Amino acid sequence: MSVTSLATTAQTTEDPLPLEWEIPGGLPAIPPPARHLRLVAPPPEPLTVEGGRLPAPAPWVARLAPAILEVAAGERPPGQLTRWVTRDIRETLARRGAAALRHPAGKARAPQCRRVRSVRVTSPAPGIVEASAVVIGGERARAIALRLEVVRGRWLATAVELG
Repeated sequence: MSVTSLATTAQTTEDPLPLEWEIPGGLPAIPPPARHLRLVAPPPEPLTVEGGRLPAPAPWVARLAPAILEVAAGERPPGQLTRWVTRDIRETLARRGAAALRHPAGKARAPQCRRVRSVRVTSPAPGIVEASAVVIGGERARAIALRLEVVRGRWLATAVELG
């Protein structure tokens, strides 16, 4: 293997937020959607980009939405989303997370376990996905809307709205 191919391999496998897992014992690296997750729209045809296929958008949203909510709550460092969201979104989420930690109720609160209840996905144009997810954390349900676009061969969240 040449030095350039080793460098390329190292760059493609280094992810700030591990949205793909390696599990020992022969289990699938990308788990199927949870049984409680109800996918409303039929999955769109997988997009192909240089070097391979993009992951399906619905499971991608199901993994990204809780991470975004964790950053907004101050439970996860915003730097872990660097590769998956635009700089403006990351900075906005970081400010929101810092404000949540400064709030008196945020100091005594333990991190919550979040489950994705449902995901809806639509594709208004090739390479663009608009999605919404309902995430349950503790006794509260939160809604999140995302716009994902293909940038440099991967999904990138270009718009995020939290409800």
